[in-house]
Amino acid sequence: MWHDFLTNQDLPIHKWTHYFPLYEDTFKKYQNRTCTILEIGCDQGGSMHLWKRYLGPYAQIVGLDINPACKAAEEEQINIEIGSQADPEVLNALINKYAPFDVVIDDGSHRMQDVETSFRHLFEHVTADGCYIVEDLHTAYWPPYGGGFGNKNSFIEFTKQVIDAIHIAYIQEKYDWDPFLLEVAKHTRAVRIADSMIIFEKGRTIRKHAPKRGRVSPDSNQLGELTFNSCAFS
Repeated sequence: MWHDFLTNQDLPIHKWTHYFPLYEDTFKKYQNRTCTILEIGCDQGGSMHLWKRYLGPYAQIVGLDINPACKAAEEEQINIEIGSQADPEVLNALINKYAPFDVVIDDGSHRMQDVETSFRHLFEHVTADGCYIVEDLHTAYWPPYGGGFGNKNSFIEFTKQVIDAIHIAYIQEKYDWDPFLLEVAKHTRAVRIADSMIIFEKGRTIRKHAPKRGRVSPDSNQLGELTFNSCAFS
């Protein structure tokens, strides 16, 4: 994918270079498989063509953008819908037509309210082992985008709440949890945080327990495996 980007002679692609290892790590399991990728924010369509070339002939690439001119980037395997990522009606129409999505990439307005609105509408429509990627989150620290360091409305602070919800089994204090956060945590196997990018990896979560296994002592002649008391959390 990196080589394709560097040698691209197709539609322009505008991406941070450090994203590419993360893209490749996320996308590789979908190569030459039936999958649906949604990208919010199409620009001139170059990245959608990149996903198509990388993923192969079974991929369905869907774009959402407010600019009608983006439709010019459509071709076989690539469909572009026009509308705002902050409009619930637009998002619902997108869901009804294309969901479920294996990967959602939010590269849209980068405004905090829009990012959260899209996430709240689309996350549950990502496949059980898919992922939701939010890009360019340096804007979470910029007031003109509804962000700012420590601003409770920024998507960085929202993500911190998701991380807390993932650890709810260990939290002793009473807290009035947002039910949506608990639902996200229930279906999130891991949250990957990189410079300006957050990836929510969905997947099956398992019972929280930490068994200790091994011989009774390093010099023991006893064979086999002993299971010691485990530390379990409900």
